[in-house]
Amino acid sequence: MGRLRQAKEDADKEVTEYRGQLEREFQKKLAESSGDSGANVKRLEQETEAKINHLKTEAGRTNKNVAHMLLKQVTTVKN
Repeated sequence: MGRLRQAKEDADKEVTEYRGQLEREFQKKLAESSGDSGANVKRLEQETEAKINHLKTEAGRTNKNVAHMLLKQVTTVKN
């Protein structure tokens, strides 16, 4: 019984050490990747802003054409 108890305690100790090691590796990788995350967020915000500006420009450019086309369709009488 003594040997069994000692083996169980040793196994628990090894499991705890291994878990701690994995946790430290995980935290290290998390810290490394979160630095890149800030750069990615900023890049995505810039890309999104550029796309929004492009869409606004295109909408403004085609707005007159669409209004003219709609007015023509509404005022044209067909038999």
